[in-house]
Amino acid sequence: MAIFSDTKLFFRRLAFHSMLSSIMALTVVTASYARLPTLGDPTLSNFSARDEQQLGLAFYRSLRANLTFIDDLQINYYLTSLGQRLASHSDAAGNQFHFFIIKAPTINAFAGPAGYIGIHTQLLLEADNESQLAGVLAHEIAHVSQRHLARAYDNSGQSTALTIATLLAAILIGTQDSQAGQAVLFSGIAGSQQSSINFTRSNEYEADRVGIGILSDTGINPQGMVEFFDILLSKNPDGGMEYLRTHPLGVNRVSEAKNRLDKKTKNLPKDSLDFQFAKARLIILLSDQPEYYLDDNVVGKSLLGQYQKALAAMHTQKADIAIRILKKLSKQHQHPWLRLALAEAYTAKHEDKKALDVLNALAKLYPGYLPVTMAQVKALNNNNMPEKSIALLKNQLQTDDYGIIYEALAKAYYANGQISAALEATGNQYARQGYIELAIQQYNHALRQENISPSTKQRLEAAKKELKKVIRQYKEQH
Repeated sequence: MAIFSDTKLFFRRLAFHSMLSSIMALTVVTASYARLPTLGDPTLSNFSARDEQQLGLAFYRSLRANLTFIDDLQINYYLTSLGQRLASHSDAAGNQFHFFIIKAPTINAFAGPAGYIGIHTQLLLEADNESQLAGVLAHEIAHVSQRHLARAYDNSGQSTALTIATLLAAILIGTQDSQAGQAVLFSGIAGSQQSSINFTRSNEYEADRVGIGILSDTGINPQGMVEFFDILLSKNPDGGMEYLRTHPLGVNRVSEAKNRLDKKTKNLPKDSLDFQFAKARLIILLSDQPEYYLDDNVVGKSLLGQYQKALAAMHTQKADIAIRILKKLSKQHQHPWLRLALAEAYTAKHEDKKALDVLNALAKLYPGYLPVTMAQVKALNNNNMPEKSIALLKNQLQTDDYGIIYEALAKAYYANGQISAALEATGNQYARQGYIELAIQQYNHALRQENISPSTKQRLEAAKKELKKVIRQYKEQH
């Protein structure tokens, strides 16, 4: 068992206890608007699907409050799309999964309760191709589909709030200092055992096996999983890396994973242009010196290199350079991110009409593609056309039901003078983010507005009733 022997770890311990109180408070008031399907696992007597869902949301909120997330819509939409493709071929297909990226210099990934799966930025940067990133995601999805974390909680006999707080503390500290994070895991804080948090070696082998099947069924080359294992071991052969501490990896495990690869899958694709664009975008987003990437000797003359150069130009207020590069690239290649970047460059130069023309043409090629829709909304708002923004967003809601859409819809309604509708949209946003009482508050504000229609009043009352039912059910169970 590790002992906190220096001042830094002492203060981290104090911070942990504060965090523990916050988590416990969150688990009392948290309930999600959307319900997960019953998982039907009779072995989990003390940790129900509803408990896991509520704990997962508390866990995610605590991460957002304490760490820096990468909120770039295009990168996140790519990660979520890849993750959902993989999850749809798992035993948990149909469940809600949430994929996100945390800004951290360490190579790691983790699966929290209820399918909240996070990766560190450094992991994405170290991956050479999509199959390597997909291998990590498939492995974490397998932990969720096999309910490894839930079983650990159920078997530990500890308070789930205590256990999740220890897990969170380890993640928070580990993003900056993997050894300190490991100290939290091995310490006896709050009585939690490391076996309640880390996945066992047998769980790791099972997640590899299930993950390889997920990759194959998704049509992604499972060799990427083994390749990333090799990358991890070559970078840190003594196993001190945070990923290797939380996901024990040895020669036997790598060998077994290699033996599970089916020769029939060796010709499945390993990479995608989407991955390479996302990685290129992330590199510029994280750079403290974007001007470094303005040099062709650094980025090269390739498609991705010039895309990076254009992004660097925008980050250094050189929109003219970006426009010149992106106009040329857009004529040669069809990837939507090139034209999205071109529209962004036009916006940076306050040429909103040109930006909107580019986006309108792009929307015809990629209808319903969320990054395009949200860019269109931004351009429309810049041109004082909230009515068109509202129409676009309402249409998007037919296929996507994200809080970010309701947030944008609320702003458009406010700009259009539709206060009741704006309040309702904000309520919908909060409901989908799990802030139930705030959602009800917004619905009440909307109901107090003048001249609301009978159908609107009926819809708002029905939404309130549903949320109050969720709160009541939770209180009855606890």
